[in-house]
Amino acid sequence: MTAVAGRDESRPVVAGPTMSTARRIWLWLEMTIVFIGAPVAMTFVIHIYKVPLFIVLLPVLVLFIVMMLADRTFSMVRSLATGFSFLEFLSILIIFAIAGFAIMNYSRVNLPGWYMSFPRRAPNAWLLIMIAYPLVSVTTQELIYRVFYFHRYGPLFGRHAWLAILLNGVLFAFGHIMFRNWPSVLISLAGGLLFAWRYHRTRSFWAVFIEHSLYGDLLFTAGLGRYFFTGFSMFQ
Repeated sequence: MTAVAGRDESRPVVAGPTMSTARRIWLWLEMTIVFIGAPVAMTFVIHIYKVPLFIVLLPVLVLFIVMMLADRTFSMVRSLATGFSFLEFLSILIIFAIAGFAIMNYSRVNLPGWYMSFPRRAPNAWLLIMIAYPLVSVTTQELIYRVFYFHRYGPLFGRHAWLAILLNGVLFAFGHIMFRNWPSVLISLAGGLLFAWRYHRTRSFWAVFIEHSLYGDLLFTAGLGRYFFTGFSMFQ
């Protein structure tokens, strides 16, 4: 991994030339369409036409990759080549150990009927999700919400990195309205703030990919994955 030191919170989210007012207005409008309009449209497609989420995510990922590649200031190779330090990896593991214990204990005490029910009752489907969720869902979400968001909209926030992180967490939570329950939105808000903070520190897709995958697979294992199910599966 390429070592990347922690970022100075006083520095701009993304350095760049002074932005015109027209450019700022366009980017705010574009951000609204992308991160508010798209989740609303996906919710409509999923629940009206009963299209499984994983299928909906694939064309969305392709669209965002095309948008990123069309941006001459963006380099997918550079983004995927950026690693992170061993200390950052330890930070990911320590926070996950603490939060993971809390999540498992919450599920065991408050949702005993759900606790570990997925791996116990459907081990083959559980194993498939453990592999497919990071590869399909996490990859899509992190390329869109962290790599794309911070590259394209980061300059709007200048030196106010905390605002970029806060808005990212809120938009990430909003993107989960398709599950139509408050727990998924609140859990995603906490996760979104953590992943946005991590990406701002490292600028590493792999750092947030690993961290997001750990929490996602844990939620499905603990039983809380039910909050992240639209009701329409590709396995039906």
